[in-house]
Order: sequence, then C-alpha cells, then structure tokens
Amino acid sequence: MKNHHSEGANALKVHTADIPDPGSAHNQQGNPTLFLGRASAVRSVAERLTAHAGSSGCLLIGPAGSGKSALMRHVLHVHCEDAYVVHIRGSAFAGRTPFGALTFLLSDLEPDTATHPVLILRGLTELIRGRAAGRSIILVVDNAEELDEFSAMVLSQMVLNRAARMIAAFRDFSAAPAEFMGLWRDGMLTRMDLGPLSAAECSQLAEAELEGPISRAAAEDLAGISGGNPSQLIAAVADYRDCGRIRREGEVWVLDPERRPAYPRLAAAMLHAVSGLGQGQHNLLEALALCGTLPLKKVLERAESAEVDALQESGLLELAQAHEPVLSLANPSLGAVLRSQLDTDRRRELMSWLGPDSSTSSPWLSAEWFLSVKGQLPPGLATAGAREANERGNHQAAAAILAGDPAALSSPAALLELVRAHVGAGAFEAAADVLSEHRTLIRSSPVDPAACGLLIIENQVLCRDSVAAPAEAPRAGAGWEGRPALPQPPGPRGHTGVLEEAERLLASLDESTVPRAETAELAAELILARAECHSRHGDYQANMEFLTRIHARGDELGRRLRVLAGAWLCEAWAITGRADDALELAASLWQLMADAPRGTFEDAGGTAAKARIVHALLVSGALRSAAELLAHGPGGTEEAELGGTLRQLCDGLLHAYAGRPAAAAAELIPALCQLSAADPMGLKPAAASAAAYAAAVQGRHERAEQLLKTAAAVSGGTPSWALQRTGRHFAVLAEAALGSPRAVPELLLLADEDDRRQAYSFSLQALLAAVRLGSTGSVERLLDRSCTVQGGFGVLCEDYAKGLGTLDAQLLLQAAAAAGEDGHELLAHETGERALEVASGAGDRATVRFIHRNRRMNSQEGEADSEVEDWLRGLTSRERAIARQAAAGTSNKMIAQELSISVRTVEGHLYQIYSKLHVGSRRELANLVAADKTAREGGQL
Repeated sequence: MKNHHSEGANALKVHTADIPDPGSAHNQQGNPTLFLGRASAVRSVAERLTAHAGSSGCLLIGPAGSGKSALMRHVLHVHCEDAYVVHIRGSAFAGRTPFGALTFLLSDLEPDTATHPVLILRGLTELIRGRAAGRSIILVVDNAEELDEFSAMVLSQMVLNRAARMIAAFRDFSAAPAEFMGLWRDGMLTRMDLGPLSAAECSQLAEAELEGPISRAAAEDLAGISGGNPSQLIAAVADYRDCGRIRREGEVWVLDPERRPAYPRLAAAMLHAVSGLGQGQHNLLEALALCGTLPLKKVLERAESAEVDALQESGLLELAQAHEPVLSLANPSLGAVLRSQLDTDRRRELMSWLGPDSSTSSPWLSAEWFLSVKGQLPPGLATAGAREANERGNHQAAAAILAGDPAALSSPAALLELVRAHVGAGAFEAAADVLSEHRTLIRSSPVDPAACGLLIIENQVLCRDSVAAPAEAPRAGAGWEGRPALPQPPGPRGHTGVLEEAERLLASLDESTVPRAETAELAAELILARAECHSRHGDYQANMEFLTRIHARGDELGRRLRVLAGAWLCEAWAITGRADDALELAASLWQLMADAPRGTFEDAGGTAAKARIVHALLVSGALRSAAELLAHGPGGTEEAELGGTLRQLCDGLLHAYAGRPAAAAAELIPALCQLSAADPMGLKPAAASAAAYAAAVQGRHERAEQLLKTAAAVSGGTPSWALQRTGRHFAVLAEAALGSPRAVPELLLLADEDDRRQAYSFSLQALLAAVRLGSTGSVERLLDRSCTVQGGFGVLCEDYAKGLGTLDAQLLLQAAAAAGEDGHELLAHETGERALEVASGAGDRATVRFIHRNRRMNSQEGEADSEVEDWLRGLTSRERAIARQAAAGTSNKMIAQELSISVRTVEGHLYQIYSKLHVGSRRELANLVAADKTAREGGQL
C-alpha cells in the first residue's frame, strides 16, 4: 500500500491521545502497530471499500480516543495494500482557510488551475489519478468536522464522481460539512458509530499493555473506569500499575480492591473535554463529582441557567426526575477522576459554595466529602453512607466512613453496616469481635429492625465458623487463633437458633409501628439466610423441604426474592439428583434475571445466585446448558451475564468438567491469582484443585503438586459444602493423573459419604470417575446410581455402565455420542476408544469400520486416509514386523531365524495379529498390508 504524505502542517500525524499504541514494546522492533478488537467494524469498513460495494466508503463516529484512526490504519494495512491512499486531516487552523486541508496537494497544481473550484477539483482528481497509476484511490479524512467547506466540497465530489472511495472520522457528526451529510443521506457513505470496547477487548488491550495475562476482575474494573475508550483504558492501565491497584500475583496481573487509585494520566486523557469551560461550570462539575446528585433548584441558586444548559447540551450533565428534578454527571468515571484531582482546600471551597443535599445526594460520597475536609458528619450520614457503600460492594469505604464517626456505633443500624463491611471483605474474625463487643446493645433493641438484621448476620458468621473443614475446625470453646468463640445459642439446632431468635423478633416488629416494607425485607433476608445455612452445611433435603414451600408462593415473593431463593432450590435439586427439575428451574430463573430492569441482579447477591445456578448444572452434568447460560441469557440478552472472578471460576470449572485442560488453566490460573488478593467466599481451594487437575492432565506434574498444596492451605473464607466437595473431586482426579494409587479408594469413599448425605449427583460423578480409572468392580454400583438420577447425564452414565458391564460396543458408542453432545469431550473420546477396544476384541469388524469412518468424518479426512493404518498402529513393533514379513510370503521358520526367536513364538504373534486385525489367513493379511503400503507410498499416511 503506497501513501501520499504531506511534508507540512496538514499531514496526518499520530497522536497518542487519539490512537492507542498497545504494542509499543514491539513497535520498537519495527513491527506494525498492534490492533486489537473491533473485528466486526474492521470487516464492515473493509467491505465498503471494495469495488463491488454498494456504498463508496463510510463515516466513523466516535469520541476522542475511541480508536478511529487506529481502525482506519488497520483496515488500510490489512485489506487495502494495493490501494493508493491520500491522508487528509482537518484542523481548526486549516479550517479558516479555503482549501486549507488540501494545501499540500494544491502546491503541486499548475498556477492557472488553482483559480476556480471547478478547475481545482479537476486538477486534483487528475493529479491523484496520475499518482495512483491505475490503482484504486482511498481518501482518509481525520477530524472531518473541522474541514473547510471548499475542501469538503472537493472531496465529496471525488466520491460522487466515483473517482475515489472515502473513510472519514468524526468526533461530532452534528458538525459535519453539509456535503458529507448529503453523501450519507444518499447512501454513498455508510455511517458507523464506534461504541466502547467490549469487556473481552478491554482485557486484550490491557494484556498487551501489561505484556502479561490479567484477571477478569482487574480487566472489568479498568473497563469500567475507562468507559471502554481505548486511549483512556491505556492511561488507566498505567495509573493502576503505578499506584498498585493492579499488581503481579505470580504470573497474572490482579486487582487490589483495597488500593485507592490516583489518575494522573487518565485525568489528562479525560479532562480535555472540560478544559474550555468557565469557572462556574467547573465548580458545578466538581461539586457533582463530590456528592453524586444535586437538586436542579438548588444548583440554579448558585449557577447560571445558561451554564447548566450548555453542560447538558455538551453531554456532561444528565437531568433526571426523582421526587424532584436532579442533576448528575453523565459519566460516573469522570466523577471518579475529578474527585482524585481535588485537594482538601478545593473540597472545602466547594463545600462552602454548594454542599451535598441531604435528600438527593449520595450518602456514601457525601460522607466521604465531609470526612475529607475534616468536618463533622451530620446525624445519620455515617450509617446511610456505609449502607450505600456496602450495597455497591465497597466494604473498605463503608468501614472507613464508620471509623470516621465512632459515635455512630451506638446505633444498631451502624453496627449492622460495620459487620456487613467486615463480612463482605472476608474479615470474619473482625465481624465476630464486633458482635461480641456489642452483644448487649444488640439484645437490648427489641423493636429495632437493625437488631433483627444483626441476628441474621451473626448466624452467617457462626455458620461459616462451624462449617470449616475438619482440619481447620476450631477447638471447642475457641474460635480463630484461640480467640474466645461466640457463645453458641441454646437449643438443639446449634447456631441456627440465632435465626429462630430473629424470627421471634421479626414477629414482634410486625406488631409494632415499623413500616411493613422494612419487615418484608427482613423476612426475605431470613428466608435466604436459612437457605444459605442449609446449603453451607450440605443439608439439601432440609433445603428442598423448606424452599419448595417458598417457591410455591411464586409471584407473591417478588422477582428478586423469587430468583435468589430459587437459586438455592436449583442447587438442592441438582445435587440430590433432580437434574431435569433443576435445569427447568435454572432456565426460568435466568430468564427472570434477563428480563429484569438493568442493575436488579448486578450486585453481590445477584452475582452469587448466577454462579450458584451454573455450578448446580455443572455438578449435575448439564455442561451444554451451563455453557449456554454463561454465554447469554435464554432471552438472548447479556443483561444477566455473570462477570468478575466468579465468571472466570465458572468458565474454568466448565472446561475442567469437559476435559479441556488448556482452556481450564487459562481461566483458573488468573482467577486463582485474583483470589490470592482477596477471597471472602472461600473459592480458592476449588479453583486450585481444578487447576491442579488441568496441570496434571497436561503432564505438568510439578505445577499440579504445587497447586494441590495451595488447595489444601487455609483460604480467606470458608467455602460451602458443595464447593468443598467440588474441590475434593478435582483434587482426587489430579492425584490420579499424578499416579496416586489412593485415587480410586478415595473416590469410592467420597461416593459413600455422598450417598449418606443424599448428594446423588456428586456420588454419580465419583463413581463414574472411579470406573474410568479402572475400578471395574464399581460398574454395577455406577449403574444402580445412574438409574436414580434424572437428566441426560444419568442416562449417559447408565449406557456407559451397561456397555462396560456387558461389553456392548453399541451402548458405549451411544454413551460416547451423548457425552459429546452435552460437552463432555474427554469422556466422549475415552468412551469411543473403549467401544473400539470392545469391538476389536469381539471381532466386530463392522463396528470397527463404523468407528473409523466416523473418525475420518469428524476429522474431515478423506476415504484415502485408510483405516488400515489405524489398525496397524494397534500392533506392537515386533508384531508389525512379523505381519509385514508374513504378508510378503516369508515362512514362519524364516521369520524366526531373522528375528532370533522360536517358531512357536512367531505362531503366537501371528495369532495375536490375526485377532487384532480381524483377518483369518495370510492372504487376508497380505491384502491388508498391501493396502497400507499403497497408501503410504501415495503420501497419504
């Protein structure tokens, strides 16, 4: 591809603020700039530049830094190498001069040609055509909204006359020249709006910048603060790396959620949008950044209405209707960047000009604003601010706000938020300390809803302590590290007696003046707390009995409670063998989440429910259905998509169950590294165990052993019984892959425990694994268990067990097909191999041919890739040598002499050869070997 460049000021220049350069380390070596993402946009632009395209090019619309110039360069480099490209760049300076953007071309025209626009058009067209020398011409226009009208006219006429095709980039299409607007309306140019990069594209770009893998949680955080803008993303990556918000954990870059970032580079990339504003407008933007939302009426008391209108028109402000009109920043990321740039004096100055509003501003941001200027928090603001911070998952901020107002802790409501902050951060010891220290206050507030909430969360803390693995369980009368344990409530049900106390308190609240909405919310929390307690201890029968009654109430529960409680029921059904019921419920719950208003299930509770549903399907063997839910909701939307570390863990477990070790490791290792930074849910052991299995299957034994040690170490949080059981499943499989003789006995012991607990899906998984590892004595038990479990996986295991037990190749093939259909790739392959072995041993040549034919079809090999070689590969090297000599007519005696073995040994080998190759004589053997020789000589093998 040849380019015509100007030597002057109007030539196209690369500006790092506009064009991402993630491959800088590689570019120093002279390689082309790395371009990532936007594959569909690249295809669309390239198609519109071809000779047979219906249009003559396209208009790219996107904000500064969105990657328009990089996309144009990539398309030209990859798809238009044979074209002649003319670069034109609009600018405010050149736009004040007629033909200013084309000055570098006008200087090459004859003087008498540059006297009239028509002559200029003709002269430029001839000049460019001459230089193109028959090649197609592409006009590339950057900052096209700043072209002067004469330059725009000339360029548009070249497109209209079909003399050239065009790609033009705009930041603001409303300011486009009228000529370009006309080309768009007439269909000559196609408009393409560049949206933000997807989460996957942001991850790719971040990894290119960091020159290493990044966890999904870190990538999503970067995508959020940058808005998916490539230039801003690169700036954010540098800022996060410098301040330690992202750091290396092993081989992976992970997010440190406790590190508050500074944004020097991102501020430079984002704040150019506000650089030309007046002081009053700056004041308003900064005040809104500090408190989130302000009433329009209050703003207009301090700011000019014209300034507010101008900010709205520029897209910086958003007007919404709450109980009154309120203003906020249109881009929350801009607020975070602005806050990072304001020192204490500036914050104090803004507080005196326009402070937060108690009825509309964000309590969280308002509390932080007050604390940053060392001001006294208004009554109730610490509790409200901590509550909002907890709801948004920023538990560190919640604890910091309450620490800034120690007097607030005389209130049960503030204590509740402090305990929630500790539990959310995985600091269960700190949560238990707070509950112990303030027990008198909690029990002396009988008509306070917060006291009921404290009892619920106290049960959660006690529940996590009591469900610890046996090796980690605290001694009687002692808690973590010897700290006195919380006294267990009296009653036969142990710590769950706290929930019964909460139920009694809730009943008294129903009879008090507490608003019904508050008591209804507490009732929902109680339902979910009891369901979580049953699940955490692996008491799925109790959960089914409890939740079935709840689920029967249907729409009466409200969408959120129906989904969250339904996720626990889905887990109980799946684990106890009711796989079909679980799958049907999972689909309906996922649809409810997909149809819900945006943000309804994007909090920690909704995310955990999604992961629980996916895990339930994985345990029940419904891998294909789990993959479909992870990819998109049943409604075809991505609103219910699971993200973060939980998504990586679910993806990794899916690949591990399917038998895709490389894909599993690619997800599990970044997730495991992120969990090393923070693991409040206790996910690390399961992730490490599955990663160990993936490493062992790949032959990376040293790494697998290290991962098994990681899995056995104490984690940040205490996992539920199901998660512990999943981790143990993969740990045993990893040990088996490492050659441990204990693997099969351990699997059978796990199956015994599963049966006692009625966790039949786990039992089925354990028995299947034991049989696959060679425990032929467990085939009958596998058959019995598979007949008691619903769903396609149960049927698959039944066919597999029957096929092994009766040496029926057809049943094994049926099981292999079912396994492949439902995503169990390794199981499908192993079962197919076993079917071939059974058919070969039985002399079933028709089935053997069928299997080989299917293999060729699946691998897209031709019939010429004969099955003969597959058969010959089944012989030992000595058997292969004897077979070839016998096929050539050499006598047994001569073969024995040449190989220095006895004639009887030759005869024994020939018997084995005939059996393996399903032939009955030397003639048939000769025909088979001749076919193999022909294929090899033809270069087919």
